[in-house]
Amino acid sequence: MFGGLVHSVLHLVDQYGFLAVFCYMALETAFILHFVPSEIVVPVAASQLVHGPVSFVLFVVDATAGATVGSVIAYELFGRYGERLLVTHGHLIHVSESNLERSRVAFRRYGESTVFWGRMLPLVRALISIPAGLAGMDRRRFVLYSMAGAALFNTALTYLVYTGAGTTSPLAIVAGALRGWLASDLAYVGAHEDFVIVLLGVGVLLVAGVWLARDWIRENPGLAKLVGLHVVRLLGVVVGGIFLIGALSAPAHAFAVVVGVWNDPLFWVHLGFSEQLALLLTGSLLAFGGALVYEVGKLVEVAQVVEAAAGLRARFER
Repeated sequence: MFGGLVHSVLHLVDQYGFLAVFCYMALETAFILHFVPSEIVVPVAASQLVHGPVSFVLFVVDATAGATVGSVIAYELFGRYGERLLVTHGHLIHVSESNLERSRVAFRRYGESTVFWGRMLPLVRALISIPAGLAGMDRRRFVLYSMAGAALFNTALTYLVYTGAGTTSPLAIVAGALRGWLASDLAYVGAHEDFVIVLLGVGVLLVAGVWLARDWIRENPGLAKLVGLHVVRLLGVVVGGIFLIGALSAPAHAFAVVVGVWNDPLFWVHLGFSEQLALLLTGSLLAFGGALVYEVGKLVEVAQVVEAAAGLRARFER
């Protein structure tokens, strides 16, 4: 029966491509097909669908989106119905008490970060949604950690298949893109000396502002951290949104304007992406990066950072 299910899933992937991968990942993490392991399905699907850098990224995004949707479904179900769902329908979702207890212990011991790490581990990957839902974990952090963990898991499996299929290694492609990016940066500095000086001036002003406000920051560390995190998130969303709007409305013109001021989107062009995709990826990363810094920053206590800095300073002074 197990082999037949795996064969059926792979047959659907062969027929429907990315749509089948999305549906399978959603069903797996939603506890409907979690006994058909993605360690088998994802590599085989990747071998069929990934043939270059663009399809590599699309496959990872597709699989990660499906896994995130499925994990949210499980999180909501167990968050609302909890133990009653396990008692009445546990036999249908094939969750053993030992596996469930293992995920609960991991969640209690390591906290909410278990959702991130658990997405990369067999068995725990789907099960971790249960204790997170039962514990009432913050929904935004759950989605963020699930998405990040699933993205790493899918990227790793896809990378192994991609490099083993005789295709040019993504590592070699990225290394070549980095070399081109570095060359572009050096040329950029030489061609935009005035703008670089302005950026350095803005950086100096920001440092000076923080220095002048150091007494207030020391008296209100929590509020200062929150203000800084809000600024980072707002900048990421606003700048990322501008990139996305430009990519969707006038990609060629927007790309020319952006590259005239900031050449980082050229990195994606060196990887083989179009100018529109380069803007979309850069804008998405800026928005997601701002949100990620905000969510992770909220979890870090200022006292912990101060203590760690003091410990490092003491080590260097020995």
